[in-house]
Amino acid sequence: MSQRLAITGGTVVTPEAAITNGIVLCEDGRISFVSSASEAAPDENSQIIDATGCVVMPGLIDTHFHGSGGDDVMANGAAGIGRIARNLLQFGTTGFLATTIAARHAELLRAIDDVKEAELALNKAPAAHLLGLHIEGPYINVKYKGAQPVEGIRDPNFDECAELLAAAENRIKIMTLAPELPGGLELIKWLKARGVIASLGHSECDYDTALAAIEAGATRATHLFNAMSGLHHRKPGLAAAALNEPAICAELICDGVHLHPQVVRHAWRSKGRDGITLVTDATAAQGMGDGEYTLGSFQVKVRGNLCTLMDGQTIAGSVLTMNRALSNAHAFAGLDWLDLAHTASLAPAQACGIANRKGTLEAGKDADVAIFKPDFTVTHTVIAGQVAYAA
Repeated sequence: MSQRLAITGGTVVTPEAAITNGIVLCEDGRISFVSSASEAAPDENSQIIDATGCVVMPGLIDTHFHGSGGDDVMANGAAGIGRIARNLLQFGTTGFLATTIAARHAELLRAIDDVKEAELALNKAPAAHLLGLHIEGPYINVKYKGAQPVEGIRDPNFDECAELLAAAENRIKIMTLAPELPGGLELIKWLKARGVIASLGHSECDYDTALAAIEAGATRATHLFNAMSGLHHRKPGLAAAALNEPAICAELICDGVHLHPQVVRHAWRSKGRDGITLVTDATAAQGMGDGEYTLGSFQVKVRGNLCTLMDGQTIAGSVLTMNRALSNAHAFAGLDWLDLAHTASLAPAQACGIANRKGTLEAGKDADVAIFKPDFTVTHTVIAGQVAYAA
């Protein structure tokens, strides 16, 4: 017998509209119908979620993410990645890219092996989908390393890159790099030819170098304004280029720590829906409260919304969750539900090369759904048409 799920009564967010009193019908893991509830009714064999008073969204996808619930994607092996995937459900996250930090080559290869092992273990599990890898570094500028470990930072090495891509078997979706490094522009072209998004970040490049990187094929900026040459009226850097150039989709960390709310508003007004993707850059401390935690090879401490190295000064990722990223983007810059669905679901799906099957609520696509109260609290997360989380 087919597995059927009907989500009824809520405001259903599609690419074109937010449908009041909508309905989403799911069958055998895929969406079969999306419209007003007046257009269809669930059959007697369907499991029903009454979403009255709630908002029904495509599942959220986090494309810059290091850990959650005490586990780090590089420190706790495949089992830790599996726990992360299950922990993310409570935040409405249905997919993520395991994101590495600057590390020695052997450590990156081990992280790739862990992701592959976790992917097999998670197959058909009630957990967020592990969609691949975002390699943040190691080819970044040490002057803008942020919390990245200096021993893992180096100039581009094409032999290393080839080995990473071969080991990952098409799982590397994004690589963050500094284009001003020797071989940086050539690496961007090399990555583009192999279907990997080159994201500009941890960089002190000037405006012209940023433009050259975009000409070479870069299409993304890693955590806009953070760990990059900033916006100066006589010396525009990477941040200015990312704001100005429509080819760039810029990551925003909307936690109120990495970016002032008015800077988020400025970025939104400059880039618009098609130029922004929401990310968390979350560490293992996500969801853990105040304390000390492991991020890759070093310790971080958390006080409130602030995650720093042990010096208490250097920001080291975040404790942001995707549902709070939506809430803050709405509060800071006025993004509506359609904007939020685009920047937290569709744009990330496009970056992962899976927008043909994920990222929007449309018939024929995977039935990955998140249901929110008006305050952005998650009530249900649906994975492949099955309720994987219920508050």
